[in-house]
Amino acid sequence: MIAEITTIVIPLILLLGTILSYFTRYDGKTKASLTLIYLIVVCWSIYVTYLVYTGNVIVAFGEEFRVDSLSALYLILVSSIFMMCLLYSYDYMEQYVENFGLNKATLKSYYSMLTITFLTLYVMSISNNAFILWVFVEATTLTTVLLVGYGRSENSLEASWKYILLCVVGLTSALYGTSLIYSYIFNVTGDPYKGLLFTSIGKYISSVEYETSTFALLMIVIGYGVKAGIVPVHWWLPDAYSEAPSPISAVLSSVVTGCGFYAIFRWFTILSPPIYDSFKPVFLAIGIASIFIGSLSIIGQTDLKRALAYSSITNMGVIALAMAYPPLGIAYAIMHLFNHSLLKATTFLATGNLEHVYGRRNSLHGVIADSPVLGFTAIASVIALEGSPPFSMFYSVLGVALAIGDIAITLIYLIGLFIGFIALTYMFIETIWGEKVNRNMKNKCPRLMVLTPLLLLTLTAILGLYISPLANMCWRCVPR
Repeated sequence: MIAEITTIVIPLILLLGTILSYFTRYDGKTKASLTLIYLIVVCWSIYVTYLVYTGNVIVAFGEEFRVDSLSALYLILVSSIFMMCLLYSYDYMEQYVENFGLNKATLKSYYSMLTITFLTLYVMSISNNAFILWVFVEATTLTTVLLVGYGRSENSLEASWKYILLCVVGLTSALYGTSLIYSYIFNVTGDPYKGLLFTSIGKYISSVEYETSTFALLMIVIGYGVKAGIVPVHWWLPDAYSEAPSPISAVLSSVVTGCGFYAIFRWFTILSPPIYDSFKPVFLAIGIASIFIGSLSIIGQTDLKRALAYSSITNMGVIALAMAYPPLGIAYAIMHLFNHSLLKATTFLATGNLEHVYGRRNSLHGVIADSPVLGFTAIASVIALEGSPPFSMFYSVLGVALAIGDIAITLIYLIGLFIGFIALTYMFIETIWGEKVNRNMKNKCPRLMVLTPLLLLTLTAILGLYISPLANMCWRCVPR
C-alpha cells in the first residue's frame, strides 16, 4: 500500500492540482485547494523519509520506482521548498502581475506550471530507471522555462531562450551517454532490462569497455552539468535566476538546478572504484573553476539576485570538488546540495521581499532601519549560505575541506570560498545597513511573505544544531 501511494496516488494528486489550477477560476478556493494538495505531499514525504531512515526501502513496478536514502532526502527537500514557494507566491505574484501589466487570470497558468514542475521533480526523485530519470529532468526544463519568462519582458524572454536552448542541447548528451551504456550492457547480457535500472546497471557496468564507459559517463556529467550550472556550461544560469519571479528563482536555484547533480549522484554512486578514479581530474577541474569563476563574478554586481546566481555556481563547484574524493566526499557533496538548496531558496525569497517592498533590488541601503525583520532575514540567510555556524551549511563546507585531505587543494578551496564570502556578504551588508530609505518604499510586505523565508532559515538552524539525522542519511546514500 505504501508503495502504491508513493508512486501512483501522490503523483495523481499533483496532477489533479495542475488541472484544477488551470481550469478553475483563480480565487480563494483555488488557493485553499492547492495549499491542501501541497501539504498532503509534504506530510507524505516526511512519512516516507521516516520509513527510509528507519531502514526501509520502498519499491514498486518491478523496481522501476525505488525510494532509498537519496530519493527520500530529495523528496523532502523538493516538497518543503515547493510548499514555501507556493505560500510565498500568493501575495508576491498578485503584485508581480500588476507591475508587469498582466491579467490576473494568467495566474492560473502560473500555479499550473508550478504544480506540474513539482510533479516532474517528485517522479524524478523516485525513479530507478535511467531513462525515466532523464525524461523528468528534461521535463523540469520545459515547465520552468515558461515560468522564467512569465513577466514577458524582453530580458525575461531572452533568459528563457538561453535556458531552454542550453539545457536541451546539454541534456541530449546525457541521453547519448545513457543510451551508450544501455546498449553495451544489452550486448553483454542479452537482457534488455539489465541496462535500464540503476540497481542493475551497477552490477554490469564493469563489463562495459573501460574507454566506452568513461566516455559515456563524461557525456552524462556534461549533460546533467548544464542543468546544474557548473563551469563551463553555466551561461544560462545568471540570466534565468535574475529575470524569473522570485519564488521561481527560489525553485530554480534549489531543486531544479539541484536535480542535475541528483542525476549525477545516481550514476556515480553505482560505479566501481577504477572507473570512478578516472573522473577525479574532471571533478577537480570543474570544481575549482566553478568556485573561482562564481566567486569572482559576484564582485562588482549591483543586482542582488544576479549575485546570488553566481553564488550558486560557486556552490555547485563545491559539490563537484567534493565528488573527487569518494566515499566521504560524496556524502558531503549530497549534504551540501541539500543545505545549499534550502538556503538558496531562503535567500531568494528574502531578496524577493526587498524587491516587493522597494520595487527594485539594487541601490538599496538602510533596509534594517525601515524593516528590522526583512533586514535580519536577508543578512542572516546570506551569512548562513556562506557556511557560518550554527546553520547546517557550516558542516558541509567544513566536511568537504576534511574530505579533500590535500593541503594545497584545501587551501585553494578555502581561498575561493573566502572570496565569495567577502563579495556576497559585503554586498548585502551595504544593502541592509546605511541611511534610511523609507521614502522609496512602495509596498508593505505581507506576513506570509515574511514568514516563509524565516521558516526555511529556522529549519537550517535546527538541522545545524541537530546534524546527526541529516549526516546519517547522507552517509547511507553512498555505497561502501
